[in-house]
Amino acid sequence: MCLYGGQFCPILSLTDMETFYQMWYNRAGGSTVKKCTIGWFSKIVSFIVIVLFFVPMTGLFVYLAFFAPGMAEDERMQFALGAVVFGGLVAFAAYRVLYRGLIWIEYDAEMVVFHFSRQESYTFRWEEIPGERIQAGPSDGGYIFCIEADGRRRDIPLNYLCRGWRDFKKTLEQTGVLRRMGILTQEEFQQQARQILDGFETYRAAHPGSVRPKPAGACVPCPDCAGEGVHIKTLPVIHLSVGKVCKRCGGSGYISAQS
Repeated sequence: MCLYGGQFCPILSLTDMETFYQMWYNRAGGSTVKKCTIGWFSKIVSFIVIVLFFVPMTGLFVYLAFFAPGMAEDERMQFALGAVVFGGLVAFAAYRVLYRGLIWIEYDAEMVVFHFSRQESYTFRWEEIPGERIQAGPSDGGYIFCIEADGRRRDIPLNYLCRGWRDFKKTLEQTGVLRRMGILTQEEFQQQARQILDGFETYRAAHPGSVRPKPAGACVPCPDCAGEGVHIKTLPVIHLSVGKVCKRCGGSGYISAQS
C-alpha cells in the first residue's frame, strides 16, 4: 500500500512502484499533474435520479409493504421485494460515493494512475497502453480502459462529459495512445483524405478519357450538375470537398439536346 494524493492505493508490481514514485517525484518537482474525473453534469443527473426517484420509491414500497391498510399478504410481499430492490440501489449508490469513491485518473506527460476507487488504483506508463495488462478502445463518445489484475477486470470509461476531458484527450494524442489504438486524429484523417483526393486528381489528369464522353450529336450542359459531371459538397468539420458522379449525365456533364 502506498500513499498518493492523501489516499492509500495498492501497487501491483515493482515496475508499478517505480512508476508511481516517479510520478510523485515529478509532482514534487513542479511537473504538471492533471485530473480527469466524472463531470458535474453526470453527478447532478445521478443525484437527481437517486433523490427524486429511488429514495421516494423505496419509501413508498416500505409504506405499502408494512403500513398500508387493506393489503393482501401476497401484495405486501411484492411491495417488500420492491423496497429491497430500490433500497439496495440507494445503499449501493451511497456506498460507492461515500466510501469507495467515484473513478478518476491522474496523469502527467510520462504516466497515468487509474483510480477505480479510493482503495484501488493502477499505475501505467503511457507506452504500456494498450498492452498485456490494459486494453483500450473507443466507447460511447470517449474511450474505455480495461485493466486485468489478480483475475479481476476493471473497466474505466471516460468520455466528453468528464471534467478535464480535453486535456486528457490531447495527452492521448501526444503520447501516441490513440495511434496504438488504431484511432486517427482529426489532422491525420484530413491528411489521408487529402492524399486520396490528390491521387484521384492526378489520375484524372493522367487519364483524361476516364470520364464518360459526351453523348453523340447535339449536347447541352446537364442541368442537375451544371455541366460539372459531379455534385460537390464541403464537409463542415474538416472543410474538405467531396463529390459523387451525377446520375443524370453519368459524369460527362452533358446530356443530349433531344432529352
